[in-house]
Amino acid sequence: MYRRWNPEDTTPQPPRRQYHAVWDTGATVSTVSERVVEDLGLQAEGYDKVFHVGGVELNVPQYYINLAVLTDVHFPGVRVLQGKLLGTDVLIGMDIINRGDFAVSNKNGATSFSFRIPSVEDFDFASADNRPSPNGAARLGEHEPN
Repeated sequence: MYRRWNPEDTTPQPPRRQYHAVWDTGATVSTVSERVVEDLGLQAEGYDKVFHVGGVELNVPQYYINLAVLTDVHFPGVRVLQGKLLGTDVLIGMDIINRGDFAVSNKNGATSFSFRIPSVEDFDFASADNRPSPNGAARLGEHEPN
């Protein structure tokens, strides 16, 4: 992640920083912590109202950054809001997630996820095929008869 910068500009690219991020499907807009704002020297480019679990917050600073996720997926000029985040410095919200395909798996009890852009196919695990699940468990949307 680094502050907004145009590669066609003649100025040097700002230094990149890495931060711990949480993918949050409940967040409409991606959010960064005060630490990120300070580290990157971001300047507020407007203010917005935010609705969250704790209520409503007015005059929340908004910034624009260049965001890179999963090493090779880049989003230039992303609008982010500043928030009080616990245990992380970045929330990746639906403004980023809805630009591609996002899948979560829990194979052998190990949770992993994958993300790609652009979106290239629909996922429908309930109707993908009619074979039983490998471990014999019912698929989501199915139930065992009484």
